[in-house]
Amino acid sequence: MFTNKFSLTNIVKEIKFWLTVIIGVIMKQLAFLAMLTGLYIAGCANQYNEQALKDIKLQIAELDKKQAKTNTDIEELNSKFILLKEQVDISKKGVDDLKSMAVPVTPPEELKVVKLEAEETKPEPKKEPPLKEGPKKADYQPSPETLYNEAQNLFTGGKLAESVEQFAKFILYYPKHTLADNAQYWIGEAYYSEKNYQKAVSEFKRVVDNYPAGNKAPDALLKVAFSYLELNNREKALEFLRLLPERYPSSEAAAKAQAKLQELQK
Repeated sequence: MFTNKFSLTNIVKEIKFWLTVIIGVIMKQLAFLAMLTGLYIAGCANQYNEQALKDIKLQIAELDKKQAKTNTDIEELNSKFILLKEQVDISKKGVDDLKSMAVPVTPPEELKVVKLEAEETKPEPKKEPPLKEGPKKADYQPSPETLYNEAQNLFTGGKLAESVEQFAKFILYYPKHTLADNAQYWIGEAYYSEKNYQKAVSEFKRVVDNYPAGNKAPDALLKVAFSYLELNNREKALEFLRLLPERYPSSEAAAKAQAKLQELQK
């Protein structure tokens, strides 16, 4: 009886021992599985975060593109607005000139008005020989107003290359005209609109070099600076932004240059 009890006690102890071992192994396995699950979840979270970051970066890049396009569209509209304003100013000046030239003529008092009788007939006037044809278009030099308006219309119509030719022709025919500096400025604007910024720099500089006292010189200096920014030449852009307020302190372009300087130096 004692032997059986002793054997049973040993068996119970043995069972408890192995149960403890088995439970320990199971707990370790559960802990390991929990760790793997945590790592998996963390990995998924990291992948999700990385993907989210990529999506955000793509959205920011897309917004930057849209903003750049919007800025370009605004610049183009602003250029067209300035050109249209020039046309209005030129037309208004022409009308004022015509009004000043129109002097009313008073007929002399002794001049009698003779009424024509209905039945009275006059002999047919002698036919004059037809006039000779005028000079060919190639030999014809248009008026400055006509030539400048044609160039403006080509620019606002998006025909930039043709507008450059017309503005250049205007400068060739009328280099001393008050609109010659404007014509040179719009040549620079045409190249700027085409994103040919290196050429735009050259053409805008000609405005300042050839017409330093002209009304377009400050705007041309500002566009030189903007062109250098588009060419990623920050140093030259800052140089011209600082130069503009020194040369033309009271101009609107000088105020824009100072605002741009503050923006770039933040």
